[in-house]
Amino acid sequence: MARPLFQLGPRLSLCASLVREGAAVADIGTDHGYLPIWLLKTGRCPRAIAADINASPLEAARRNAARYGAKMRLLLSDGLQGLGPGDAEDIVIAGMGGELILRMAGETPWLRNPGKRLVLQPMSCGPQLRAGLWGLGFSILEERACLDSGKVYAAFSAEFTGGDGPMPLLYPYMGRLEPGSPAVRLYAEKQVRILENQRKGAAHLGETARAEALGDAMEALREAYLGESIEEEKGTYCLWPDKEIKKSAAFPWSNRQGGKELPRLARGKNRTGTGGAYGTDL
Repeated sequence: MARPLFQLGPRLSLCASLVREGAAVADIGTDHGYLPIWLLKTGRCPRAIAADINASPLEAARRNAARYGAKMRLLLSDGLQGLGPGDAEDIVIAGMGGELILRMAGETPWLRNPGKRLVLQPMSCGPQLRAGLWGLGFSILEERACLDSGKVYAAFSAEFTGGDGPMPLLYPYMGRLEPGSPAVRLYAEKQVRILENQRKGAAHLGETARAEALGDAMEALREAYLGESIEEEKGTYCLWPDKEIKKSAAFPWSNRQGGKELPRLARGKNRTGTGGAYGTDL
């Protein structure tokens, strides 16, 4: 007899809320399979694939699926290499580094097909992921933040649109997060700290233009998300192409406007999986 269904933690609940109802889903790096099991058992998704690069997590996912009475496909795969366009409509990649997620997106052409959607929750390098997806022609549709075990996370859905012109100044750092909630404020404060450290590093290396651009982004973020006014001319600030808010300082909204360039994003280290059979059903 199947056990009563568990409750997802805040981070995975955030990801689940971004999956479309009725969509076939693939959870990449599934670990214990809790997300696809929950999506199946609540009726949000009719079918699901739990994929992982290692066999051990898939065995745990198999046991959990049996425990909760969920029928799903288990796939041994390095990222998306074992999947094809007919396998899933919504692709969830949660709990991995942003640069690894970006590599997967860039190496999988069928993600650009109509009807395909990404649900992403990077553990690191969020700015690199958002900027890289923009460069590949993917646009963020919706983004949310949450607190889980004392840490703040952001997750977003995205799909291929072919590009939306110049990238807004704050887009790499905050994506489509709406100002106002406590979790978004904490996420903004985290990005301010990262930008400040990068600005100091650039100034120390004598990279004056980059330090200034990072400072502009940091002050714009403080204004838009933390309500910290800078006494300059009044105007509006463009968070993304279809969203403006009132502001007190007239910052350039894109990486090309006002003769200023978007700050170069620092690159982080990410662990990538190696080995294993690709596309092996278990």
